[in-house]
Amino acid sequence: MSEAKNPQSIGLAAILTALLLSAMWGGNMVGIKVSLEAIPPVWGAVWRMTLGLPLLWLWARAGKVELRPGPGEMPKLWMLAGLFATQIVFLNWSIHLTTAAYSAVLANAAPLFTNVIAHFVVPGDRVSRNRLLGILLAFSGVVLVVAGKPDVRLATAPLAGNLLAVFTAFMIGARIVFTQRLVQSLHPVRTIFWQVLLSIPMLLTVALLTEPMTTAPVTNRVLIAMAYCSFLVVGVAFILWVRLLQKHPPGLLTVFVFPAPLFGVLFSSLVYDERLGSMLLGGMLAVAFGILIVTWEKRKPKAA
Repeated sequence: MSEAKNPQSIGLAAILTALLLSAMWGGNMVGIKVSLEAIPPVWGAVWRMTLGLPLLWLWARAGKVELRPGPGEMPKLWMLAGLFATQIVFLNWSIHLTTAAYSAVLANAAPLFTNVIAHFVVPGDRVSRNRLLGILLAFSGVVLVVAGKPDVRLATAPLAGNLLAVFTAFMIGARIVFTQRLVQSLHPVRTIFWQVLLSIPMLLTVALLTEPMTTAPVTNRVLIAMAYCSFLVVGVAFILWVRLLQKHPPGLLTVFVFPAPLFGVLFSSLVYDERLGSMLLGGMLAVAFGILIVTWEKRKPKAA
């Protein structure tokens, strides 16, 4: 995997790409909410992974990446897929029960959990005083948002949905820590491909056992939302993110993707005319700037 000549520098194109990814991930929450108008949560995940997988395969083939797992890799890939599938199920159900704006803020608090988990399981990755301040600020934002009152038009069980979104953030944090260890011996493209591929039978099993395939007629609006979440988020967004990681360290890139919850709130407000309460807005800012503090401090090179 190629390395940037100066990993601590980042050009305008990379910054704009990272910001675009931030907007795409924020929009993903709203896209899922729209698809839920006709497709149940887990079935929506099945279709998104299934439709996005061919793009990942084509990209891997174009880059001549060996997708066949090596000896002893499959158990780790199954574990990664299990974490990923669990995260997706809880994310979709959280969006089903609360609003896209609330889910966007809470699920994007994942770096909070990534840093806490890494502190205990990754040697040398200790939480410094500055990072602790950022974590506490982000956590205070999470508490504010969980206690907020989502738009009743869009949230059938807001507290349950908010708590599921927090658990989603925890699962994302755990998956990121596990993935960071995994990609030390596996190509990241192979890791992402198998993560998506192996999650499909898991999600399909849950969907067949628990949900009907549709709950309402599938409209063009739902199809557009599904196409966005599948081809652009599962396919293009994954590809762009790995390409950035091949040239820049993740600590530097995350400084520019921290606005994802802001985009999620903005898009939910635009698409659903969602009413944004003071607790949501205050919590959103606390989460976003708490994550910014954590990632900005973490990117600094340690003194020799």
